[in-house]
Amino acid sequence: MRLEVFASLVLTLHAAAIADTDRKEREINPPDSENRKTKAPPKDVDPPNRPTIDYPINFTQSTEGAQYVCDDTNARGRANIYCSGKLLEAVMAKQLYPDSKTYVDRPLKENRTGPEVYKDFMAQFPEELDQIDAEKLRKFVDANFDVEGQELKQCTLTDWSEQPRGLLDIGDTKLRDFAFQLNKIWKELCRQVDEKVKDDPERYSLLYVPHQFIAPGGRFREFYYWDAYWIIRGLLASNMYDTSKAMILNFKHIVDTIGFIPNGGRVYYLQRSQPPLFAAMVYEYYAATSDIDLVKEVLPSLERELKFWRKNRNVTVEMGDAEYKMLQYRTPANVPRPESFREDVTIAAQFTDLTKKRQFWQDIGSAAESGWDFSSRWFADSQNLSTIETTNVVPVDLNAFYCFNLNIMAYLHGELGNADKELQWMHEYVEFREQFRNVFYVAEGKGWYDYNLRTKQHNLKFYPSMAVPLFTGCYDRLGMREANQLYDQMSDMGAFDFVGGIPTSLVKSSMQQWDFPNGWSPLNHMVIEGLRKSGNSRMQRKAFDLAEKWVLSNYRVFVADRAMWEKYNVASGAPRGGGGGEYEVQAGFGWTNGVILDLLSTYGDRLKFEDVLNDALPADEPIPVPHGRSIDVTKSSPQLLLTLPLVFALFRALIW
Repeated sequence: MRLEVFASLVLTLHAAAIADTDRKEREINPPDSENRKTKAPPKDVDPPNRPTIDYPINFTQSTEGAQYVCDDTNARGRANIYCSGKLLEAVMAKQLYPDSKTYVDRPLKENRTGPEVYKDFMAQFPEELDQIDAEKLRKFVDANFDVEGQELKQCTLTDWSEQPRGLLDIGDTKLRDFAFQLNKIWKELCRQVDEKVKDDPERYSLLYVPHQFIAPGGRFREFYYWDAYWIIRGLLASNMYDTSKAMILNFKHIVDTIGFIPNGGRVYYLQRSQPPLFAAMVYEYYAATSDIDLVKEVLPSLERELKFWRKNRNVTVEMGDAEYKMLQYRTPANVPRPESFREDVTIAAQFTDLTKKRQFWQDIGSAAESGWDFSSRWFADSQNLSTIETTNVVPVDLNAFYCFNLNIMAYLHGELGNADKELQWMHEYVEFREQFRNVFYVAEGKGWYDYNLRTKQHNLKFYPSMAVPLFTGCYDRLGMREANQLYDQMSDMGAFDFVGGIPTSLVKSSMQQWDFPNGWSPLNHMVIEGLRKSGNSRMQRKAFDLAEKWVLSNYRVFVADRAMWEKYNVASGAPRGGGGGEYEVQAGFGWTNGVILDLLSTYGDRLKFEDVLNDALPADEPIPVPHGRSIDVTKSSPQLLLTLPLVFALFRALIW
C-alpha cells in the first residue's frame, strides 16, 4: 500500500482519539414496586394498516420452492405446529385471533406432543380449509394448547433500586420523578423462561435462555435482539449491572447454541436476525463496569456472530471497475411469517405467480430482519408494501453497525492484551471504513444513503439511517467535513423541524409504522448520540435540542396515558402514541424507557420541564469533548488512540 494511504490512515486514526467523558458514575441501591395502571392505546392514534382486499385469498400454501422459517432440523417436533402446515393455515384462515402472533405463541399442553396434535388435527379436519368449522377448530386448539405467555415467569431484579444514584443527579424534580417511574417499569418487564422449556422444548415455540431479561412489552413478551441494546443503555443508567450482564450472557448462550442471534426468542424467528448490536452491548457494559472477565468470556461468541453476518448476508456491490463486499438484510425464508401469517398471505394474494409470492415473502422477512418493518425505505415506489424489494437494497445502517463492530472488536482485544488480534481487527476496520465511504457516501447528496442493486442508484430520500455512521463513528473524523455536510443536509431536508422529535421518514402516504409521522426511540437516540459525539459545538447544541424534544414529548404522553409506547407521532400538535403498521401501538416499552433514562443520565443536569413544548428552550454551552484515553468508557463508540508502536505495526502490516 502506498505511503500516502498510510499517512491518511494514521491521521484518520489519530483524529479518532477524540472521546467524551460525561457519563455519571453508576452505583447500585435497593427496591420497591408500585403498580401502574396502564391505559389501553390512546384512541386518537392512527389504526393499524389493514389493506382493503378485493381479490380471493387462499391460505393453503404450496410447498414448491419453500424455504421455511423453521423445520425439524432446528425445531424438532414443532415445525408443523408453529412454522408451516395445515394447522397453522387453518387457524389463520379462520382468524381465530385478532393477532396472528397469539396462536404461534401458545405452548402445547403438558401431556401433548407436536406430532400427536398434528396427527389428531389431520384426522379431525380432513376437509379443505374453507370447509373447516371455526368454532370446532377453536375448541380443538383450546383443548391442545395452553395460554400464550405462561411459560415466561415474572422475576425479581436483585440489582434494582428505587432511586438509583445516577438518576438522583437529574436536576428538574418532575423529570427526576419521571425517571424513577420508568425505573419501576423494569420490574414489570422482567421475565425468566420456565425451566420446563429447557426440559421439554418441543412443546414450545419459545427459545430457552438461562437468565432473566427485560422484555420490550405488550405482544413482544420474549427477548428481542436490537431492542436489548437500548434496554441495556437504560439498565446501566439505573445502575442495574447484573441484569445487563444476564442479558449479554443470554445472547452468548444463543450464539453458542445456534450460531447467531435471531430476531427474537421464538422458533419462527430462526431464519432471520436483527441489526447486529451484540458487540455494542458488551462495549457499553464494559465501559460502565470494567468487567474484563465478562469480555474474555463472550469474545469468542462475538466473533462467531460476526462470521454469521459475513458468511450469510454478504453481497457484492459493483461500482465502476471496483467491487465491494457489503452486507444486506436477507433472510433465506420465503414463506409467510407465522407471527404475521394472515397479513402476509393477504397482501401476497394479489400475485398470481408463486415465484413473485416467494420473492415478496423473502423481502417481507428481510425487512423484518432490519427492524424497520415496514418502511417506504424498502419499497420500489416508496408507497406500497406490495412493491417491497429489501433484497435489492444495500442498507447504510447495517454496514455502519458492522463497521462499529470491527472497531469494538479491535478495542476489546486491545483491552485483553491481544496485540496481534487488535491489529488484525483494526486493519479490517480501517479497510472496511474506506469501502463503506466509497459505497454509501454521495457528495452531491451530502450524506450516506442506501444503495439499490436494481437501479444502481442511491435512495436520496431522508431516513434517520443516514445518520447511523455518526453514531457508530464510521467516518473520517479528521476534518469533520462529511459529518458537517450531513448535519446541514438533514437540516435542509427538515428533519429537525418537528415538535416531538425526528420522524422515521418524510414519506406521508405509505401508512407504514416506520414512516412519517412516527418517531422511534432508537432512531432518535442514534441521531442525538451521533451529533453529541461529533466534537462540533453546533452539532452538540442540536443534540441537546433533540434530546430535550424527545424527553419532554415522552414525558407529556406518559403523564396523559400513564404508559410508555413503542413509537410516537412526532408531528401532532400534542404528543401522542404512534400508529400504522400491522398491530396496535404497544405499551411497555423497553427501548423507549431505556433511551429516556440514558438521555436523562446524559442531560439531566440541564434539562428542565416547561409547559410549552420546546419552543425557544436554549441549549447551554456544548459538552466539552476532551482528548483522553483510547476509548470513551462512557457513551460514545470506541475510537482508538494510536501509540507509536501501533502506528509502526500498522505500517508493517500495510506494506508487507
